[in-house]
Amino acid sequence: MKKARFAVIGLGWFGEKHVHVLSELPNVEVVAVCSRTESRAREVANKYGAKRWYTDWNKVVKDPEVEAVSVVTHVPEHKEPTILAAEAGKHVLVEKPIAGNLKDADEMIASTEKNKVHFMVGHILRFESRYAQAKSIIERGDIGKVVSIYARRNIPGGFAAPHLRYGSPILLDAIHDTDLMLWYLRDSVKSVYATWINTRGSPNPEVTWSVYNFSAGTKGVCESLWLLPDNTAFAIDAKMEILGSEGAVYIDCGDSGLEVNDKRGVKRHDTMHWPIVHGEVTGALKEEISYFVKCVLSDEKPRIVTPIEARHALEVVLAAEESARTGKIITI
Repeated sequence: MKKARFAVIGLGWFGEKHVHVLSELPNVEVVAVCSRTESRAREVANKYGAKRWYTDWNKVVKDPEVEAVSVVTHVPEHKEPTILAAEAGKHVLVEKPIAGNLKDADEMIASTEKNKVHFMVGHILRFESRYAQAKSIIERGDIGKVVSIYARRNIPGGFAAPHLRYGSPILLDAIHDTDLMLWYLRDSVKSVYATWINTRGSPNPEVTWSVYNFSAGTKGVCESLWLLPDNTAFAIDAKMEILGSEGAVYIDCGDSGLEVNDKRGVKRHDTMHWPIVHGEVTGALKEEISYFVKCVLSDEKPRIVTPIEARHALEVVLAAEESARTGKIITI
């Protein structure tokens, strides 16, 4: 069996999940992992059987055995390893959002196009069955013309606190639902109004609301609150309501279907993103990574998520952040 030879750059908790998934795919060989912290690089390499570990992503992309990389660094660091990998002829899967600003996104897209490598941004919810089924329902016309979409994606404040150092809930979480709305509607956002509140003196506000006016008239709302009580049952309280002229779609991913009440309290465990079943990672993350691996092995351009689509989602949430900062409606 032909195997795609991968490296993972960035070994935080989510970078390790990428390594875990890749290490279990029969058509993948994990050649290398990379972390700035040597002990962490050694630990993950030994745990998942990677051939080599690095502390410098320049060395990763120069490794002749590596043909594709998964970039799971913090958002401001997406650009450099992506471009270096493209220039070295390596295919690139980068976590969402594509970048922290449009200039970086444009340079990443230009480099991957110039060097003719496959490039995909990890908008994971396009690979989650409920959201993907909603896409098919909308495209069949089952609910008529979509006129309104409301989405919420709220998480406990304690879990969220470290992530607020790297961005707001709009950039890091509402981008999920923003991307889904763009995907469902195949339309662009004409203008944005957003508002937010910083309740705890965090590096970024924890309470955010964004309202989108799409070019064809549809209205969209993203609620993203990183302030749920730490003892809440939800890992992620995620819901979406899609209202059409002839029907509606309701998606509830907050109720995972697996609730545990133990001495620590009641918790609803993840059953959709990256649950562990029989010791292996399953769910949307596995579907997403498996799809990119298939594109690498078959030498086919990824089509479920395109770089231009990822760029537009970034453009919209950046406009929402500008609106929240200024209190003005922002035209895109």
